[in-house]
Amino acid sequence: MNLKSASLPALKKIFKFLDNTSYFRLALMCVLFCDVRYMFPWLYYSFMSVAVVWSVYIFIKKMIVQGGIKRVRYRRIIYLFLIGASVSVLLHCTSNFIENLFSLYMIAVCFFMFYGIHSEKSNFRIKKEMKRLLHILTAVTTLLMIAGLVVLAVYPSGVHINGFDFGIHENRFVGVIPNANVNAFYAVMALVSCHLLWKIKKADGSINTKFKVYCIVCAVINIVSVFLTDSNDTLLFIVTYFCFYAFYGVFRDFGKPKRKRFFMRLTAAALSFVIIIAACVSLRVVTQNGVSLLITSGESNSHISMGIKADQNGSVKIEDDTDLKSDAEKNETQFKHNNKNIDSGRFVLWRQALSLFEHYPVMGIGKANIVDYGTKYLGGIKYTQLGDFKYVDFHNGLITILVSFGLVGFNIFMVFALTVAKTMLKSIFKFRKENERDGNVLVAIVSFCAAYCVYSMFEVSLLVDDSYRVFIFWIMIGFGLSYAFKYIKQNKIDSYMEKSKLQKSENVTEVNHKV
Repeated sequence: MNLKSASLPALKKIFKFLDNTSYFRLALMCVLFCDVRYMFPWLYYSFMSVAVVWSVYIFIKKMIVQGGIKRVRYRRIIYLFLIGASVSVLLHCTSNFIENLFSLYMIAVCFFMFYGIHSEKSNFRIKKEMKRLLHILTAVTTLLMIAGLVVLAVYPSGVHINGFDFGIHENRFVGVIPNANVNAFYAVMALVSCHLLWKIKKADGSINTKFKVYCIVCAVINIVSVFLTDSNDTLLFIVTYFCFYAFYGVFRDFGKPKRKRFFMRLTAAALSFVIIIAACVSLRVVTQNGVSLLITSGESNSHISMGIKADQNGSVKIEDDTDLKSDAEKNETQFKHNNKNIDSGRFVLWRQALSLFEHYPVMGIGKANIVDYGTKYLGGIKYTQLGDFKYVDFHNGLITILVSFGLVGFNIFMVFALTVAKTMLKSIFKFRKENERDGNVLVAIVSFCAAYCVYSMFEVSLLVDDSYRVFIFWIMIGFGLSYAFKYIKQNKIDSYMEKSKLQKSENVTEVNHKV
């Protein structure tokens, strides 16, 4: 009896933890943020197996038994999309069936666990979770960028460990995240998180000097990191984000202006956007040159490379081939693309994607079949004309959805996307006073979503990819809708109260007339 009585509270705590959707989202985001699938695949797939069971448990209890699924907005469009995607997978069940099922699972998690955060009953809890996530992203990302800059300062030529480059790779800053574009997105997301936290705390009246210094330090470190990665996509992302936010302030009170004035402002906004991009590119060049001179002045020109190799006798040994460069190789460290093409090979990918789409235009081929079907019909998915690599994404979100799920899935997704966009855009213009009271957080979230949509036209997919970048996009949409529907609900209540007051006053007037 004592053992049973002692185990009951422990079981209650365990189930209370498992019931908390917020903990599930945070745990999944942490694993996706670390992105250990390549360096430690066993760890990644072990957690994802646990995550599948955990999410199924939450879905059954929260969404079905407790009826949470009924509060998810535009769920009927989501059902149609998932049905269409399931048909695409079943039509190609002989190829990568398990992998395609896993893609469907991740899509469902995106929709119901991350986008569906707006369906939770308490807006206070949603705001609390958003603040916690933003704080974690800002702090952890900034620490990672600092660690990466330290590695770069100590080893200006980079560190090569078991197939991964750290510090610098192909003249681009990668830090401790061995991919320049991913590293750049992490830094950009930290900048967005800083801005959102600033707006939230300003609305709450909790900004102090310590927080201001913290935000400035984080912003400077992450901006320098973005510039050193030489990533054009993320530079476009951050410029679009802040320009959208600024342009909202220009057009929000415009009302119904004369056509001439409207086009004048629109032209001025477009020119400002071009000027800001040009200024950022120039500032990026200055930053790259400055850091290059700074780290090269103390460079020992040693390149650390560690790996496991086997000799002719078959014995395995760990090699540390620290090679001193020749005088011809002792060049100044530079931060720029080796690939001189402005598209970096994306045009080749997009043409191949459209060629693959022509074979299965109606229902698509399923995300996991891109590599195999690309080899079957195109002789391999080539990122550039010079190489043949297994790219599982076309570096364009809409094209990836089109190829994966055909015209049926693509059109359903576009209906859903435009419906959500209409709701959020309508909210930031119709409920201007409410937005200002909340520090224009919804405006910043809409700016992020707009910037990400532009970014996704050149990078990761919008939906069918189990990566941190995709999931942060969908949870931000969920946060934004929680604000939007709160304003819509409050507006309905206010309208009802006004009608009730008006009706009461009319009834009193009618009684007085009768008297």
